[in-house]
Amino acid sequence: MNKSAKKSGNEDMDRGGDRTRAAGKIADRRVQKSRKLLSDALVSLILEKGYDEVSIQDIIDRANVGRSTFYSHYENKEQLLLFGHEHLRALSLRDAGRPLDFLPFYRHLAEMHDLVRKLLSAEKSERVLTRSLEDILQGSICRLYAPRLAPEGALFMLRCEAAAAALVRLMTSWVHKGMPCPPERMAEESTALLQRVLADERAAASGRTRKE
Repeated sequence: MNKSAKKSGNEDMDRGGDRTRAAGKIADRRVQKSRKLLSDALVSLILEKGYDEVSIQDIIDRANVGRSTFYSHYENKEQLLLFGHEHLRALSLRDAGRPLDFLPFYRHLAEMHDLVRKLLSAEKSERVLTRSLEDILQGSICRLYAPRLAPEGALFMLRCEAAAAALVRLMTSWVHKGMPCPPERMAEESTALLQRVLADERAAASGRTRKE
């Protein structure tokens, strides 16, 4: 193969790669647009008539998208509710070793106060939201703070579950009482609560080590 043919082949490969990257960016923008349309539709419907009364058909009609578009992103409206908001996902997507940062989450709750209060005022939506937040927090706590495998590992799991439930109760009480403290104070309280639980676990683990 001569040099000009080789150069031409390389240029064709470069153009092909550019077209692939451009197509990927367009697809990403379409995904983001569809998800925003669905999320905005759900929020507006909840504020109008409450979460329990909203159907998937209502959502796709309001978003003006097809049913297949909805199911290509979410399995049900619970997933849309929970994962249509970045700050909810942030609680479950922390890198290992990084402490949980509650401040963005509390700020998000403050910004969405009317929506969150509406969700917590109905039995079904409150159950969905609190259960899911507890699962997210429990998983995050376990990943970030799990000690070395030990016979007492089951006790650590119970502590994680209790800490997650307490954190969610703190959050929901704050909303129900009209958010009397600023998000910064609530983030500090949540961090302190979590550290107290984990300090007990670390003390217990230290005591086991000394005995060995």
